[in-house]
Amino acid sequence: MFSKKNVFFDAHFHYSNCIQKNIINEFSLQNNSDNKINYFGISCALTKEEFFIQEKSGKNIFKAYAVHPQNAAECNIDMQREFIEELIINKKICAVGECGFDFYTPELKSTAEIQNEVFLMQLELADKYNLPIIIHCRKANERLFALSNKLKKLPAVLFHSFMGNSIEAQSLLKQGINAYFSFGKQIINGNKKVIDCVKNLPMEKLLFETDSPYQFLKGEDFTSPQEIESVYKSAFFLREDSDLDFESFCNKIFMNACAFLPELKNT
Repeated sequence: MFSKKNVFFDAHFHYSNCIQKNIINEFSLQNNSDNKINYFGISCALTKEEFFIQEKSGKNIFKAYAVHPQNAAECNIDMQREFIEELIINKKICAVGECGFDFYTPELKSTAEIQNEVFLMQLELADKYNLPIIIHCRKANERLFALSNKLKKLPAVLFHSFMGNSIEAQSLLKQGINAYFSFGKQIINGNKKVIDCVKNLPMEKLLFETDSPYQFLKGEDFTSPQEIESVYKSAFFLREDSDLDFESFCNKIFMNACAFLPELKNT
């Protein structure tokens, strides 16, 4: 069984955008040589340019790529399908993501049908090549339930920064989806739905993330990948039913990550 001291898995961040903001440091570029820190993460690129930057990251950073729903209206579906399939065939990505639905504003909701078309294209590729998928979903959970028969065919589904409550999350699991739910600094911010999920979902379905550099608290300009440790600590204190110490808690979450992303077992 895996056992390392101070192991942190960041289930979702954006390497290329961290580079652009100059907030990538030794913590996230490579694992600490004296083993004080063991950092792993999944970086999602949302454009070809971002992917080519992300491709230069260390072996502890696992790569994903997809068309974000906010970009769906501007994308050339055929060209994106070809690019994603090329990445998969050449084993340059371990997951398709982040993709999904975003109806957060009226403008975004007006692109619902093209979002659906783009998502289905990426869902079909993930199914064809037996890859996990990373889902972004805002104000559109009903779309996920409508697609549950397709989602349950995939080896795993990560609901990044899940914004439903624990009942909705459990309902997705009951649909037969091999679902994992990832949470970031909303835990620290006191988001009631997020806290409900962290406290009440099965431990083996939990992952944590920074969404660096984007998911930050009031008064902040960005989030660093280093902040994954504070996310873990906040989650640890919420799990009142857990008899694990913090190191064991971190290792348990890493085992969840290995179940979602089998390539991690070889690190």
